[in-house]
Amino acid sequence: MSAVHSQAAQPPRVDRRVPWYVYLVAILLLGWGTLVLSVWVSLKDSNNSQWVRVMIPVALELVTGAGLLFHRRWAWVLGILTSVFLIEEGLRRVIFGPDRELIVLFAWTIHFFIPAIVILVCLLPDRARLAFLGEGQSDAS
Repeated sequence: MSAVHSQAAQPPRVDRRVPWYVYLVAILLLGWGTLVLSVWVSLKDSNNSQWVRVMIPVALELVTGAGLLFHRRWAWVLGILTSVFLIEEGLRRVIFGPDRELIVLFAWTIHFFIPAIVILVCLLPDRARLAFLGEGQSDAS
């Protein structure tokens, strides 16, 4: 009878396994950030003011990818903030940008909106959120 009582007193377990698509997005973020970084470094006429503007989103993508890969709690929060930043920066460049050519808009869409949408689609489902933040654990009396 004591075995039944001890099982009933335990709080329910939350599945903390990270879904496979979180690891896929982490690897994609690391690969995309590395690709953009290597292309930008290889440019011979890179301007220092442009360097900072390009490297802030790349640094956020690299740090978020590494944090997600190593299953860090701060990576989930940083991923959401990074996607909000990327969407804001992309909208700002599309609306207030000096060039309104189609090729420029296409490049900004690839560089800002696609990574942001991929991060949000990956991190917002309940299973991924619960794996990182551990919400939903209730204490049994």
